[in-house]
Amino acid sequence: MINRIYRLMDAKRIDMVQREVAIGNDLLLARPRYISVCAADQRYYQGKRKREIMRNKLPMALIHEATATVLHDPTGKLKNGTGIVPLPLLPNGQATVKPNYDEGSEFCSSGRDGYMCDYISSPQSGFVQLPDSCSVVYVFSELVSVVFNALEAFEMGNMTGSHSFGVWGDGSMGYIVSLVLRCVYPDAKIYVFGKTARKLDRFSHTADVFFIDDVPTGLRVSHAFECTGDGGSEVALRQIIDTILPQGCINLLGVSEEEISVNTRAVIEKGLKLIGHSRSGIGDMRKAVDLIHASPTCRRYLETLISEVIEIRNESDITRLFENDILNDFKTVGKWLI
Repeated sequence: MINRIYRLMDAKRIDMVQREVAIGNDLLLARPRYISVCAADQRYYQGKRKREIMRNKLPMALIHEATATVLHDPTGKLKNGTGIVPLPLLPNGQATVKPNYDEGSEFCSSGRDGYMCDYISSPQSGFVQLPDSCSVVYVFSELVSVVFNALEAFEMGNMTGSHSFGVWGDGSMGYIVSLVLRCVYPDAKIYVFGKTARKLDRFSHTADVFFIDDVPTGLRVSHAFECTGDGGSEVALRQIIDTILPQGCINLLGVSEEEISVNTRAVIEKGLKLIGHSRSGIGDMRKAVDLIHASPTCRRYLETLISEVIEIRNESDITRLFENDILNDFKTVGKWLI
């Protein structure tokens, strides 16, 4: 069976190539249903990764946030048309660490083709089935699963309770993190720190929002999540270290292309923990789907995260998806009809 794959060849250049799709007794065949553009996809699309990285990674199909519809399950467990969320992580299988941190694991849209294609071929352990009445918001399951991965590590290092959280970053990652924190820790105070008024206005599920240049004197948080990335990481970390209580956990989710400075003296004096988080595993994905399914409130807030839904019927629509996403405040979703 021929699979049409839409690969990024160079910055802002996407071409279609044809390749055989993998088919086997243990492989489920599905078709993308909804896709969502991630900041990592945009860094590749706009050519903002270092030149040597672009040379090593491309050509490559982008997108790792998606839902799909089953076309054929060789085990017969899933009917055709069943909704699933594919796991973009392909574990090494022999890891002594979590698969998402194993150097031998692969990740869709980062070294191997993502989900801009006609068909997704997935091992039986590589997806989570969606409820019968699934909606577009399940396209954010991968993002939510990243937060659950982070919370697992956070709980292992948490020594001071979960009374209050500060989330630095008013973009999509900050929104998802603060929303999951609200759902998992309903009694905790959630504060968000950002710089754009129209974005901060969307965070109505939190206790309060603050501009990073107008933080109340004396405000303290038990733990913090850094979700800014790029040039904002260093400023955010400086403010977090000043604001966080002793023995708090600083959870790092923002990705910076350049090295940043950290005030290690203050980290040592306060006994702080800096914990890096990246990607997720199948257990995290199940938790994400379960949360979205069980919480109507979560689904409603996730709906407000969608800036635009674009129907993808041809290659020019793919370009429009990425170009419009540059201008959108939050998530740009594509309905895959190509």
